[in-house]
Amino acid sequence: MTPRIYFYANFGNWNRQPYGGGEIGNRRTLSMMRQAGYDVHLIEKYNRVNKHTLTDAMIISCLMMWNVIKLFFVLLFGRRKKSLVHIVGFYGSTIYFERFLVGISHLLGYRTVYEMRGGGAIFHYQNGSDRYRRWFAATIKKADYIFSQGQENKPLLDIIDPGKHFFYYPNCVMRDFCPDDHPNKPTNRINLFYFGRVSKQKNVDIVVDTFNILAAKYSNIYLDIVGNYTEPVYAEDIRRRISSSEYANRITMHPACSHDKLKEYLADKHFYIFPTTEPREGHSNALTEAMAWGLIPVATDMGFNRAIIGNDSLIVGRHEGISDQQVNPVSFASVITQIIDAGKIQQLSMQAYQRIQDDYTEEVVYNRLINEYASLFNSTLVY
Repeated sequence: MTPRIYFYANFGNWNRQPYGGGEIGNRRTLSMMRQAGYDVHLIEKYNRVNKHTLTDAMIISCLMMWNVIKLFFVLLFGRRKKSLVHIVGFYGSTIYFERFLVGISHLLGYRTVYEMRGGGAIFHYQNGSDRYRRWFAATIKKADYIFSQGQENKPLLDIIDPGKHFFYYPNCVMRDFCPDDHPNKPTNRINLFYFGRVSKQKNVDIVVDTFNILAAKYSNIYLDIVGNYTEPVYAEDIRRRISSSEYANRITMHPACSHDKLKEYLADKHFYIFPTTEPREGHSNALTEAMAWGLIPVATDMGFNRAIIGNDSLIVGRHEGISDQQVNPVSFASVITQIIDAGKIQQLSMQAYQRIQDDYTEEVVYNRLINEYASLFNSTLVY
């Protein structure tokens, strides 16, 4: 009997490019499950809405109720023998909804994986209401196995449910995206890069201002930005900053692009500037993809950035509650200046590339995931 996985997650619109790291990661997990030969039954989560009007809130509420009903009936008439239910959750405001999903799976006699995607679990738990903490703890306790994008979540889970089965399941860089060898970087110029969502919480304004500081010192430094604007007012601010820059002729803006085109942009870049203060930042796909091409990441200490980068000298700011004073272009420019002046670009570029090869390629993560699932399915608990 082929092991079966009932996979509940948000995959987005299959006719479009996935939006955000959650949809990308879920599609990659699905690909790995199928590659391993599992019988995967999808239970697709409602798609996000573009706006947050009262009408949209009502629509999402109805879709959430429909998801609960759909999961219930799929599992009610499903196969329990040699089966697992894998539920991808984002906790925070959705924990009440996810508590119902995990509870239904448990009630119907399935062994359940609760996958914690994104970041902010500790922040939400520490700053949430008593009710939130109770529901989060109940979700963790009802799940049989916890998968987490970050090792940072384990101490909290050990407090809530000591001895709970915990599996570190980071994002990965797909094999067709990774270069076979460390890319040769130009030696006659220095290329800065940002790609991803152009939004206020990603602080792309700091990227531009960091470049301006460095451009005043280095005549051979350039900046490329790839991404779509998601906030009109913020988009106008970025355009104004670029057009008013004394070095605007060395800044190039590109719209969001395919992964194949992205590889062309990454090939000759030296630094990836990542000043995010996104509260839900987890394991950034952009971060690991940049490092896979030998870009030196200079990032805030948000989400799981510190653990992924593995070099504290490249981290700017604190883990939680970063203030504007701490996350500023002067701090980012200072880190980059020290690397340039010390002649360490080639060394740190190679280290970034090798870190991905060692820990975050599709092969590495796939083997760990499949070994984990093999262990779960070999347990008498799932028969």
